[in-house]
Amino acid sequence: MNKISFLGAAFAVSILSGCVTTGSENKVDLANVNFNELSCEEISQTFKDYKSTVDSGDTMSSLISLASSDASAAASKAKSVAMQVYYQAKKTAAPAIKVKGCNI
Repeated sequence: MNKISFLGAAFAVSILSGCVTTGSENKVDLANVNFNELSCEEISQTFKDYKSTVDSGDTMSSLISLASSDASAAASKAKSVAMQVYYQAKKTAAPAIKVKGCNI
């Protein structure tokens, strides 16, 4: 495996594990969030942080795609899975959001 493909694979794994950050220390793992314990503002911020992480990864994947189609495919798949996690977490959080009367 060449260096660029390896970097693409590493990037894909980092998105899936929630390790890519946007310059802050916020690492969001939506699979382990207990939305019942969070305030409306915290729930909203959790989704914003996760989406920001995915978006920053999208920027990196654009750069990777210039170097290798294999790395680009891996990064694209990682973003797709990350967004599936995002939408599933939104469904999971929906009852807590409704009960708390959040406007998210």
